[in-house]
Amino acid sequence: MKRLLTSVALMLSLLLPTLPAQASWEAASGVVEKVTQDMVTLLEEGVDINNDASLNDAMARVEQRLDGLIDFDYIAQRVMGKFYRRANDAERAHFATVFKHTMVKTYTKALAGFEISRVEVAPQGPESPEPDKQVVTLNVYSGAGTRYSLVNYMLERDGQWQLVNVILDGINLRLTFTNQFADLAERNNGNIQQVITSWESQVDSRVTKTEGS
Repeated sequence: MKRLLTSVALMLSLLLPTLPAQASWEAASGVVEKVTQDMVTLLEEGVDINNDASLNDAMARVEQRLDGLIDFDYIAQRVMGKFYRRANDAERAHFATVFKHTMVKTYTKALAGFEISRVEVAPQGPESPEPDKQVVTLNVYSGAGTRYSLVNYMLERDGQWQLVNVILDGINLRLTFTNQFADLAERNNGNIQQVITSWESQVDSRVTKTEGS
């Protein structure tokens, strides 16, 4: 369950729209609330992950929602970490493409399989000393009544709010994926192309296991 929700949490960070912002917690939390409504709408529409046509249609709609809002090259660069400097331009572009595809696929399947009963924005915590940096916490409840905490780190940049990191029940997602890439690089002796291939197969394997759980 936590692995599945981690996929949802990661893509929540990718779905956050770049809306005009006022440097305040209210503005940041409003962006998070909008994303929540988008998520609920997708759940209500329903996706048959065992039907290729239904899954492909859902993935296309998710990707369309993301295009223009997300700089996947930037995200891939952060995930690659120090290995980004060691990769050539073709490898960087390839990983950005693979990262986008695997994340859209993972998110679509995870969203279809996770029964969310409700999502609430928690009350504001201590006031941020920097108005352009805000923390918005979501309480996500599963159909079984389990509560998960999603701590969203928001940054106002160029007049727009963007999510820069998510912590799910104490798990730092950005750090987790960076460590995952580094681990694959070590196991593949720094061969970036092999890392990319391993990344794709590993994500596909994880999604398959999630479907069977």
